[in-house]
Amino acid sequence: MTTLTDYRLAGFRENPSGIQQGDQIMKYAFNNTEIQPSVEIYHDGIVYLGEITMREFFWDKEKCAEAWRIAGEKIRAYFGDMLPMRPVSGPPLSYGHLVCLGAPIEFTEDSEPNVKPFISGIDEGIEFLKEKRDIVFAQQPIFRHYAEMCGYLQERFPGQNVGFSGLGSQGPITSAVLMRGQDFIFDIIDEPDKAKEFLSLLTDSIIRYRRLINRINGQPEISPRGCGLADDFASLISPDMWPEFVVPYWNQLYEGLTTGSSRFLHCENLAPAHLRHLKSAKVTYFQPSVSPMLTLEKVRENTDIPIDWLLYPFHIVNMSDEEIQEWVDTTVRAGVTIIRTQFGRFACENGKLDRIKAFYRAFEKYSVK
Repeated sequence: MTTLTDYRLAGFRENPSGIQQGDQIMKYAFNNTEIQPSVEIYHDGIVYLGEITMREFFWDKEKCAEAWRIAGEKIRAYFGDMLPMRPVSGPPLSYGHLVCLGAPIEFTEDSEPNVKPFISGIDEGIEFLKEKRDIVFAQQPIFRHYAEMCGYLQERFPGQNVGFSGLGSQGPITSAVLMRGQDFIFDIIDEPDKAKEFLSLLTDSIIRYRRLINRINGQPEISPRGCGLADDFASLISPDMWPEFVVPYWNQLYEGLTTGSSRFLHCENLAPAHLRHLKSAKVTYFQPSVSPMLTLEKVRENTDIPIDWLLYPFHIVNMSDEEIQEWVDTTVRAGVTIIRTQFGRFACENGKLDRIKAFYRAFEKYSVK
């Protein structure tokens, strides 16, 4: 699950004009339309290459900073100018908003931190959120920890724009499921009116949290341009129920965070029938990422909203140069302009980073001067 900060998900995108190679920016196009290869680095790759544990990455500011430095040096040594280094940020924790509210979080020695459901019933959830309406997020322990860590990272990397970063929030449906567990899916069937009240209160809380982050980072609390959200667990709700239980709360969140027209959505594991509801939320850019039920053909049959397309990191490591080239060619011919892949610890420790170079090479035939 990813952390969303404005339009950038956990990871990074290269220079939007192309890949920097020495003093030259490589640009690519097909049918006179620019195409952009994008490679994102999982933070577990930073941990692995930085030779620390995941717990140290999240809790020890000095070791976290050293991991960013060491990993950056190793990535630059291997890729040169082909792959820009991921910008330094606070350790990506998608559940920051929920932890501030009181969600119990588990940090094991060397795996991703996770939260556990902590609301036993929908009535309890409604009362809980009403009680938390005036919570001061900035005074919560996890928030103070991130403020200290990000401040230290900014000192260590003065050329970077670290800001207050890493401590993210999820969309309303994902947040509801994380709070209630899968019982929330039964709530919307058994107690639909209460589920709607719960979602409305929860969305308001997310808006307040994100406005605070904007303010701390010197940005308008309500963006005049646009904003984005990540809400993977919306896929758990059947498409015919989206007009009641998904779209209204996405609109509530977007309208609470921007007066602009740009609306980015990251939502994984959707079915084709879900896509027909995206325009009801005025989504202007959709990132399906890991969505096995979607193909390029099925996406285009159900929406004309611009998308990017991901070569799954667990697939690319086992693909030949020829298979990567074929995948890229198919995606380019389908009219996708931002074409992504990712790598992290698994690729690093199994010696598969050459597959990332093969991904870049697959675009050479589309290079333009």
